[in-house]
Amino acid sequence: MRRSRAGSVLIDALVALAILTLVMAGVAQVTRDSRARHRDIETRRAALMVARSQLASLGFATPLTSGPVAGEQDGFIWRLDVDPCADAQGDSAAGTLYCVMVTVRPQDAARPVVVLASRRLAPER
Repeated sequence: MRRSRAGSVLIDALVALAILTLVMAGVAQVTRDSRARHRDIETRRAALMVARSQLASLGFATPLTSGPVAGEQDGFIWRLDVDPCADAQGDSAAGTLYCVMVTVRPQDAARPVVVLASRRLAPER
C-alpha cells in the first residue's frame, strides 16, 4: 500500500507541474500581447500629435496653397494634401475654402497610422 501511494504523489506532482506550465504559458502570452498593443497605441498617439501639429502650422509655418507638402518629424513621415474643396461654390468674400488631408506613417512602415481631414479658409488678401 505504501508503494502505490508514493507513485500517486509523483503523478500528482507531475500533473500539478503540467497545470502550472500551462498557466504560466498563458500569462506569458497575455503579457506579450499587452506589450504589443501598448507599442501600437503609443505609435498612434505620437503620430496623431505630429498630424495635429502639421494641421496647426498650416497657414502659419506652412503656406496655405494648393498642392502636397511632405516632411519628417520625430521618426514619422507626414504629408499634407491641400486642394480647393470641390463642393465649394468658388471663392467668397471671406476667402477660399481648402480641403486638407494629413497622413502620418512611421519611417519603417508603408501604410499611414493616422489620417486626418479638415477644411481651412484662406483669407483673401
